[in-house]
Amino acid sequence: MQQTKTDITRRGYGLSIFGGMLIALSSVFEAAYLLHTMGFSILQKVELTTETKIFLSLCIFLGFSAATLAFISAYLQWKGHIRIAGVSSILSSALALLNVVVPFVYGFEAYQIFALGVLLGVCLIGIGFELASYTPRVEWRGPILTSREVAVTAVLSAAYAVLIIVVKVPSPTGGYTHIGDLVVFIAALLFGCKVGGLVGIVGSVAADFYVGYERWFVSILAHGLEGAIPGLTRGKPFLLQALSCVIGGFLMATTYFFINVFIKGYPLALISYIRDLFVQAGVSIVVSLIIVKTVRKVIPQFG
Repeated sequence: MQQTKTDITRRGYGLSIFGGMLIALSSVFEAAYLLHTMGFSILQKVELTTETKIFLSLCIFLGFSAATLAFISAYLQWKGHIRIAGVSSILSSALALLNVVVPFVYGFEAYQIFALGVLLGVCLIGIGFELASYTPRVEWRGPILTSREVAVTAVLSAAYAVLIIVVKVPSPTGGYTHIGDLVVFIAALLFGCKVGGLVGIVGSVAADFYVGYERWFVSILAHGLEGAIPGLTRGKPFLLQALSCVIGGFLMATTYFFINVFIKGYPLALISYIRDLFVQAGVSIVVSLIIVKTVRKVIPQFG
């Protein structure tokens, strides 16, 4: 009986992950099909209206965010945090369903095949969560964020936003380049994934609002992942932390790359990708690792 329950819960994790992937793919194919109907190809330079750029960015952002939350839900289910996993599944489904409504808001046609893909993904997430409910429950102890974590998040988010605003370099392909991400990596490695993820989200969005970046919502996913992934290795060996920072930086740059492919075209998106990956993320990682290592020598409590 125990083995049967284990098999059922594993299927639940798999269905949640597959549902998230289906939602993400549906959003990507919908964006690609829309560009095709407008006579554009992602392999060439794309020139779109601001409204269309926002719609395409929002479409992919909602799909990828829903998928990410579905993956997080599966991870939390595996850990036994069923209640929080349920919240993550609900948020994932809500963002996915919102993606079905967004085309109507912006005056575009909602293609049934892609909407069906999203709905099927939502159903799979729901079924997966139900199956995974057989997992032995582990209650979440203590507050989600301690008062210390709230204070640190506020201070480092402000530092991150200021560093972006003050030390940003405009890019010829659009947007800007900065090395403010080093604050995100420092926050993650010293204080964990919750602080790292929140600093990445709050600081970047605050800076985007200040400079008037219209697709600010993309920063939530890109920099949230950039901070959360390295934070999982807090207190781990140095090489593992360095690798996690590389993964976080890669996910940040790749998120922007996927968006840029549809609103700029592959050539300009590739240039932006190289810039984000090797300059913004790369330099930030090197500097942050040096700072973190120095802080741990001076203040052993952070070791």
